Amino acid sequence: MKQGVKYYEPEYWKFGEAGNKYFRHATGQLYAVSKELATYISENQHILHKYINEDVSLGSWFIGLDVEHVDDKRLCCGTPPDCEWKAQLGSVCAASFDWKCSGICKSVERMMEVHKTCGEDVNALEHASF
Repeated sequence: MKQGVKYYEPEYWKFGEAGNKYFRHATGQLYAVSKELATYISENQHILHKYINEDVSLGSWFIGLDVEHVDDKRLCCGTPPDCEWKAQLGSVCAASFDWKCSGICKSVERMMEVHKTCGEDVNALEHASF
């Protein structure tokens, strides 16, 4: 959309990328919301429409709000061996994934190994530096 075009909307980016059938929303293995947004959701849950996928629901709830979308992949890693170098450097992985599975392949069998190898212990985020 370009300025000067009939019905130009400067915030068109909120409504999705070209070819995307959905409006802008969080996707991926990890997303976070502020305390203020969590409170808004909690207080208004009875009137917020819930779609099948929670990420689409969140996106729909935020369209009319003045929120900042930040795409920061520093907390996400591939599963071992991809995450090992990051853990060795003292960084953390708050979410690990296998792209071919859109999650962790064979997660029941591999979850403990992934957490240990990728530095995802219970104290990892407390000691993270960004």
